[in-house]
Amino acid sequence: MVSTDRRRVGDYLAALRRESGLLDLEPGTPLETLYLGGGTPSQIPTEFLAELLETLTLRYPPLPSAEITAEANPEDLEPELLRRWTASGINRISIGVQSFVDDELRA
Repeated sequence: MVSTDRRRVGDYLAALRRESGLLDLEPGTPLETLYLGGGTPSQIPTEFLAELLETLTLRYPPLPSAEITAEANPEDLEPELLRRWTASGINRISIGVQSFVDDELRA
């Protein structure tokens, strides 16, 4: 996320949906891969992420074999989140681990 202000998540994702229309792809171009990350999507309320995915996949339909990935913090991976992600089309998770050493994380 651009900001850690959770009140702005909806605004940010609405801007991403608008910006997706500016991509250098013709609408209807099938997607082989879609990666959502670089801002820890597992911290975003699932309804906002589902709206973004719906916009993207309607504009650029994924191939049946498409890999739709979301980045996640390991501690965020709970059964309900995984069910919601699967329902919204996510079929792969990239686990974002910076370190397993607590002192390094604090630094």
